[in-house]
Amino acid sequence: MENRFESRGTSAIKQCLLRVEHLSTHFDLSEGTVTAVDGVSFDLHAGETLGVVGESGSGKSVTALSIMRLLPSPPGRIVEGRILFEGDDLLTLSEKRMRHIRGHRIAMIFQEPMTSLNPVLTLGAQIAEGIRAHQALHRREAMEMAIAMLRKVEMPHPERRAAEYPHQLSGGMRQRAMIAMALSMRPDILIADEPTTALDVTIQAQILDLIARLQEEFQMAVVLITHNLGIIAQIARRVIVMRAGKIVEMADVYALFERPTHPYTQQLLSLLPGRRRTNAAVSSGLPEGPR
Repeated sequence: MENRFESRGTSAIKQCLLRVEHLSTHFDLSEGTVTAVDGVSFDLHAGETLGVVGESGSGKSVTALSIMRLLPSPPGRIVEGRILFEGDDLLTLSEKRMRHIRGHRIAMIFQEPMTSLNPVLTLGAQIAEGIRAHQALHRREAMEMAIAMLRKVEMPHPERRAAEYPHQLSGGMRQRAMIAMALSMRPDILIADEPTTALDVTIQAQILDLIARLQEEFQMAVVLITHNLGIIAQIARRVIVMRAGKIVEMADVYALFERPTHPYTQQLLSLLPGRRRTNAAVSSGLPEGPR
């Protein structure tokens, strides 16, 4: 199993940047309350790549949105837990302080670029707007930084693309634009939520290579959320497996693939090409219905 970060060694894993403790997130629906995240705890260290894997609806994205404090409220609400970033509990910070951290210190690439990008603003304007939200720069300076960032993510003809709108870009280009936007402030942590969804295999590989290269350059920690264990094998060092809002297994990537302990993990691994199928009877990874 080839892992893009195998050569980095354990020295890249430094102090704990982020600690999630007993996080529980509920959604209050007309039918009742759904527990989307149920007592989740984990640490993230500087320079580390942490994979979070599970079926759609297992709580992966809701965990990320809870960390960013971007839950739609209502119906979403965090009912328990702490999210410690360099010792500060993000859940107790004012929205003003959280806005400073969000995008500047912790950034996120969302699942679908076409719905995350503003369709009526050019690409350059959107990236420059994010830069100016955290730095006192003139529009021209921010635009120059935006174009430089597009060049860094290997966007073809970055000056021209900066003047274009999202619908004029291919899926791979939109994903590069999202990465440029997320990394424009060189955050300490990047949360990538299904960054290769709907991309063909060749473009997927390019995006993963790009994230790996920029992580090394910026010395940032990465949380990679995906349902694809093949991607986890390539890019993560540690892996969290989520099912029905809970962490059912947490292990080094090599240990997880060689000696999975939970039946749900064994079932997920058996679905990979070339793996022996398991007959383990495992219920859905979705959270329980409203109660």
